Amino acid sequence: MPPPAVSKPSQSAPLETSKPSALFKPRKGRDWTLSMAVAGSIIANVVKPDHKTLLAGRIARAAAVFCVDEIIVFDDDPTNIPNYIDPIYTNKGKKTKAQALDSIAEHDEPWQNPDQFLYHVLSYAECPPHLRADQNPGLSLFPQHQNLKWVGMLPSLDMPHHLKSHEWCRFREGVTLGPTSDARSTPSSKKSKDKSKQQPGTYVKCGLPYPVRIATEVPPVMRVTLRFTDPEPPKSWPHLSQQECEALKVEAVAPTVPRQEEGYYWGYQIRRAGSLSEVFTASEFKDGYDLSIGTSERGAPLKAILPDHLVSKQIKKTRDPNVAQLPSEFNHLLIVFGGVAGLEPAVAADPEFKRVGLTKETAHEAFDAWVNLVQGQGSRTIRTEEAVEFGLFGLKDYVESMYDRGT
Repeated sequence: MPPPAVSKPSQSAPLETSKPSALFKPRKGRDWTLSMAVAGSIIANVVKPDHKTLLAGRIARAAAVFCVDEIIVFDDDPTNIPNYIDPIYTNKGKKTKAQALDSIAEHDEPWQNPDQFLYHVLSYAECPPHLRADQNPGLSLFPQHQNLKWVGMLPSLDMPHHLKSHEWCRFREGVTLGPTSDARSTPSSKKSKDKSKQQPGTYVKCGLPYPVRIATEVPPVMRVTLRFTDPEPPKSWPHLSQQECEALKVEAVAPTVPRQEEGYYWGYQIRRAGSLSEVFTASEFKDGYDLSIGTSERGAPLKAILPDHLVSKQIKKTRDPNVAQLPSEFNHLLIVFGGVAGLEPAVAADPEFKRVGLTKETAHEAFDAWVNLVQGQGSRTIRTEEAVEFGLFGLKDYVESMYDRGT
C-alpha cells in the first residue's frame, strides 16, 4: 500500500513567522459587553511585590486576549480588617475597614491595600504605553508610585488601541496637554501660538509626531479617545509635519465609540467595588448585567449550561435537565471569580447579601449560573488567575456567537 500523499508547502511565498499575524480585525459595531469581576484579595496571598505585579499582569493579559470590556476589582470581605493592615491605620479597631484602607500611605499600599494595588496595575497595563509617562512628569497619566515600581515585569498587552507611531487607525487614545490658548500647551513655534489664539480648543498628544487639536476645551492630563474625520491616513503618513498634525480634523468621543460603531476591541474599563454586591449595584450599565455567572468547584460543568447550538449531540443527551442553560443572547455578561477561599465566603460576608438571607450554602442564588470550570482536576486547587483563563476560554464560543445575533 503506497504511503499517503503529503502536501508540499508552496515555493512561491515563504512562510513569514518573524512578526505576529493574528491581528484583531473588527467585524461590526456591538453594544453587548463582557465584564469580569475579580477579588482583590488574591494579591494579599502573594508575598513579594514583583510577584504581585506578575499576577496582576496575568489577569490583564487574559482580559486582553479574550476581549474583556470591563474589570471590577471587589473586596470579598468588606467588614473584617485583615491582620496584614498595620494597627496605625486602624486606630486600634476604631476605624471601619474602608476608612483604614483609605488612610494607608503610598509606600505601604503593595502590602496592605491589595484591591488598590490590583486596580492600579491593571489600569497601567491597559493604558497605551506612549501615554503612561511623559518627559514632563506633570503630563504623565501614571506618575511614579510604589504600586508601579515593578511594572517593567508586566507582559505586553498589545491591544488594538496600543498603536505604534506608524500604524493608522481612525481612532486613537490621547492625553490632553491643555487649552490651545495656554502657551505652555502649544507647540513651540510662534506661528502655532498665534494661530491657537484664533482657534480655541485643546492640544492632545496621541502618538503622532506632533500634538493634534480638538475643538473642545479639556483640562490638562486627561485621557481622551479621538476619532479622525477621515478614515484614511493623510498622504504623507506617517511622516507628518507639525502643520499637518494640527490640520487633521479630529474630535473627542466616548471611549465606547470604537466598539459600538466599528466593533474594535478598545481595551477594558476598570473600577473598584467595596463588596461583591456592589459589583452589581454600581454597574455603569443602565439596566445592570442581564446575565451573571459565578464560578465555584461546586457548580455545574460549563458544558452543561452552554446553549444547544454550542455543544455536541452527545453532550445534549447527557445533560442534567435540572440545570438551566444560558440564554442564546445577552446584553451585558458578567463572570465573577472569587479569592483563595472562593465565592461562597464572599457572598456570606457581604452585608447586602446577608440582609436578604444568602449564606455560603445558598451563594449560587446570587447569580444566574453557577459553574465549575474544571472537572476532574489533578491539582487540589485551581488558582484564581487560572480560573480566569479557563473561564474566559470556555465562554469564548458563547461570547463570539453574539456576533451572529440578528443575522
